[in-house]
Amino acid sequence: MRPEPWRVFVRIGVLLALTIAGFVLLQQWMRGVETTATVDVFHALGVDDVSRGYQASIIVDARSRGSFAAILTPACSSLASLLALGGLAVLRPTGARGRLALAVGSAMAVVFVGNIARIAASIGVGLLTGPSALVLFHDWVGSLFAFAYTLGGFVLMMWFLLPRDGVALDDLCLATADGVRHES
Repeated sequence: MRPEPWRVFVRIGVLLALTIAGFVLLQQWMRGVETTATVDVFHALGVDDVSRGYQASIIVDARSRGSFAAILTPACSSLASLLALGGLAVLRPTGARGRLALAVGSAMAVVFVGNIARIAASIGVGLLTGPSALVLFHDWVGSLFAFAYTLGGFVLMMWFLLPRDGVALDDLCLATADGVRHES
């Protein structure tokens, strides 16, 4: 049985309000986590010319090209993509909760790790060539990177959630609540 349309719109409205509130409340904390994770990646690779600055900034000592601070703005964080994936998971058809947790967890891991890789790549370009190249790389390549890892996380989530029992897509689309297939 289908839910009443007003209930669907209320559910979507509540989800949007919670997503916006989540972004406002968590963005500063998330940028701190991403800043720390990025600096930790460089330190694990043996690069000591990168350090954590105040709040969500990364101090880069590019030697002869000078030192500068790269600031993670709310738009640079993966939080918006993570919240979007969580929202899409809430709106999915009912199914196994374990499979949903695996799907959402995997998708969010791809997005988070992808964003750390994007930030680290931008900082790496800045280390090698200076702050101007960092900005150019961030604006062009970084945007494509963000699109790719967000789409990749979503596709991975769908791969886990879609049925695997060999049911043809036509059969899924044409089946009704009584389980009988009706030709269109």
